[in-house]
Amino acid sequence: MKNFICFVFIGLSCVLNLKASEPEIWSINTRAEVLKGDAKGVSITNTGAITLAPKLTEVFKTEQSYVWSSAIDASGNVYLGTGSDGRIFRVDASGNGKLFADLAELNVSALAIGKDGALYAGTSPDGKVYRVEQSGNAVVFFEPKEKYIWSLAVLSDGGLAVGTGENGKIYRVNSANAKPETSLLFDTSETHIISLTTDKLGNLYAGTDGNGLVLRFAPDGKPFALLDSNLREIHDLTAGGDGSIYALALGDSASPSKTTTSTVTTTTTEALPPPTDSTNSLLPEPPPKSRYDLSAAKSAVYRILPDGGSDVIWNSPTVTAFSIQANQTGNGVFVGTSDKG
Repeated sequence: MKNFICFVFIGLSCVLNLKASEPEIWSINTRAEVLKGDAKGVSITNTGAITLAPKLTEVFKTEQSYVWSSAIDASGNVYLGTGSDGRIFRVDASGNGKLFADLAELNVSALAIGKDGALYAGTSPDGKVYRVEQSGNAVVFFEPKEKYIWSLAVLSDGGLAVGTGENGKIYRVNSANAKPETSLLFDTSETHIISLTTDKLGNLYAGTDGNGLVLRFAPDGKPFALLDSNLREIHDLTAGGDGSIYALALGDSASPSKTTTSTVTTTTTEALPPPTDSTNSLLPEPPPKSRYDLSAAKSAVYRILPDGGSDVIWNSPTVTAFSIQANQTGNGVFVGTSDKG
């Protein structure tokens, strides 16, 4: 009897083990479902397809809460502007990093390398621009009395373009301690000048928060509106090797919420006549709103052709992109995102 009970028990155990080892099948149909897992060694495309990822190696860790900005010099040194301690780190071409400068403000929100090799750093929320020598010594270069310095760009003549908020002004600074009133290039009537870049012809491009405009300034300061996006913020700009300008637009602003919204409506693509004063606060008339339906998009990348035409080359209803870099050896851009990198 005892042997019979033992046989029944073993038999039941085998049946249970067989049932426990049966394969479970489930389906994953959307990118959102794929992203619930942890991606290790694979890339997940915008459509949810999974491919083998390039090998990534961590080079340097700042131990700071945020990396807000970056710049690279002619020697291959990478500078990282961080928050919330206002520190700048330098990582050399071998991957060795260390603290380069410690500024008084909370966030280093913009960096640019001058033609003489000096590093310029824009800070927030107390809006100053520092010039940092190779020794790491930092001195205030420009103080426009603006709350935010969002963007910097070095101009063809060696001057420094400074994009600010919350008043949407662009300054052209040609010397240390220049006065804001004599350095004002343009008052856009937007809230923030989030992004700036230049092209090889010496033109300056500015991306705004509020109405999602891309403005072009000729070397003489004359403004022209290139793009009126359906999305509210032009978060990043980059110039392509073929003369195209790529603009990253966001549906939700990455800058602080604005209290008022300016409105620009027009049906013409012609620019205003050349202003008699380059600091004129009236915006040039923007082109019509983009024809693309981006009502559900969180992010979109526009390509603006040298002739002024534009198209959307990428958009996503789920991905929030934060940076773009033009592919200098071909067409298109690399897009850096904020959700799971």
